[in-house]
Amino acid sequence: MRSSQTSQQSSPTQFVESPAMESVLAVVVLLCCCMVETQTESEVDGLLRELTARVEKLESKPKVAFTASVRVSDEHYHLGPFDKYTTVVYKKVTTNIGEAYNPDTGVFTAPVRGAYYFTFTCNVGNSGKANAALLKNGVNMAAVYEYANPKSGIYHSGTNGVTLDLVEGDKVYVVLWSGSSIFDNSRISMFSGYLLFPIDNK
Repeated sequence: MRSSQTSQQSSPTQFVESPAMESVLAVVVLLCCCMVETQTESEVDGLLRELTARVEKLESKPKVAFTASVRVSDEHYHLGPFDKYTTVVYKKVTTNIGEAYNPDTGVFTAPVRGAYYFTFTCNVGNSGKANAALLKNGVNMAAVYEYANPKSGIYHSGTNGVTLDLVEGDKVYVVLWSGSSIFDNSRISMFSGYLLFPIDNK
């Protein structure tokens, strides 16, 4: 059995603290204690450096998530009907981590390549039907079609969701087709999305 050798470094290795890194390093230290009789101190230090780099890489992954609704106030509001299809602008932002959603245009722009999940809900407006779609760069990816009778005072709603493989710069948004409308009071007709995981471009 070899005894551990004294490190020749003049200063200890410095690490950036974080909850994830602390957990990983705690496990590493435990393993190192078990291997101390067979590993030199410099070898242990090298292992710590390598694992620290890996944790920092994981923690540097982008965080993207948003939720928004059409109406800012609680006032009942009907959007549409229009003579031609119109992008739905969800103005009231509840969450916008990463700032990838633009509440002025209603458009989400992918900051990195990855798998993203989107949902949208449309409550039928005063036209009696909600005919809407979620588009990726102008291509229909998911749709909602719902009928209701506004005269009855009951406004039905439809919802849909889809997972998309996006590259940096891809645009995702919801459009309302001509002749239809949606209803909102700041929390009924909503648009949400988030990054499931990034995808390397290699």
